[in-house]
Amino acid sequence: MKQFKLKSPAGLVLFLTWLLFGMYYVNRFNYSPIIPLLKADLGISNTQAGWLMALFFISYTIFQLPSGFLGDRFGPRKVLTWGAVISIAGNLIFSQATSFGLLSLGQLANGLGQSMGWTSSLKLIVSWFPRSRRATSIGFFATSVSAGSSVGIWISGLLGDHLGWRSSFIIPPGLMAMVALLFWMMVKDNPREKGLPDFDDELHLERQIENDPRSRLSLVLTNRILWSVALVYFCFVYVQFGCLVWIPSFLKETYAMSVDLASTISALVLLPGVFASPLAGFLSDHYFGGKRKPLILMGMFILALSTFLLSQEVSIALAAGLLAIVGLMIIMPDVLLAAYPSDILSRKLSATGMGFLTTFTSIAGIITTPLSGKIIDSFDSYTAVFFSFAVVALAGALLTLLIRENTNYANR
Repeated sequence: MKQFKLKSPAGLVLFLTWLLFGMYYVNRFNYSPIIPLLKADLGISNTQAGWLMALFFISYTIFQLPSGFLGDRFGPRKVLTWGAVISIAGNLIFSQATSFGLLSLGQLANGLGQSMGWTSSLKLIVSWFPRSRRATSIGFFATSVSAGSSVGIWISGLLGDHLGWRSSFIIPPGLMAMVALLFWMMVKDNPREKGLPDFDDELHLERQIENDPRSRLSLVLTNRILWSVALVYFCFVYVQFGCLVWIPSFLKETYAMSVDLASTISALVLLPGVFASPLAGFLSDHYFGGKRKPLILMGMFILALSTFLLSQEVSIALAAGLLAIVGLMIIMPDVLLAAYPSDILSRKLSATGMGFLTTFTSIAGIITTPLSGKIIDSFDSYTAVFFSFAVVALAGALLTLLIRENTNYANR
């Protein structure tokens, strides 16, 4: 476990990338807790609130593949830092908006900046850790999703309730700016830039890619296994982001909570995901022989069951327990699905491959937020929307069966 020591170069990269990407999520999920306040202040509907998040994902989707390509071409450090700067600008625009148009502009800008985060973060992690510990290192890194989402939801609800919803889009960007500056000063793209040797555990895959007459983009777009993973990822993120956006409003409106209390409970139920990420990665690497599929299948089935039970109008105590399970399951498969691009295409194309996958996840985000809002408006309750999450999660579990896991992927 030497590579995970914080004082080691790899450990420092892991920690600072974790910290910066966590701030990405703080500045993404500062939106969901203040939806009730935004509706009251500017008179927008649940459907419009859903469309504001969809606009974020439209921008996020458009720039996913280009951002991944830029990460492979110019290095993840530059792309991650510029993404943070653009996300900060989008949040500040949103904070000053007085109309749906300006709110939309802020979300579009934030989506552009956020599109530069995930692909380049993973590029950094796989560049600094050996293939044998890939899922484990990604698992540790992915705890930033749970931590950032949890902190973002909690601090946004707290600020919104006490200082007004605009403060939720001013203070988090300030924190992100400080972290981005520290990241820029201390992180390098790969061990070679620190005078350390690169890993040679993927030479066969890398030579296959170098000798293939097709373009690198074509290698990504024609990989059949990657397409199967993309379909599963679509279903997973549809449920993941649907839950992350609507759980605070669900608690407030179903159980008559304050915005502050609903956001605090939402943050707490997401915290178990911090343990799910490294555990899933460790189990995949060390007990499943590097296979991801069995754990993904289990996670998707449990997610389907827990969201189905939430659709049954349960007591607040049972709802809290089910939401804690959801908090685990909307994180665990993410880590494993995110390992596939570098497993399949090596480090050389990891960011481009991840950009391809996150194009599908972004489309899921575009669909889930307004559609879920429309379902809530149509049925005037949250039971139908959680039932829809269960159906999509079950579809994702079945699609997982299509993923073929091999030891040599490059030309598959």
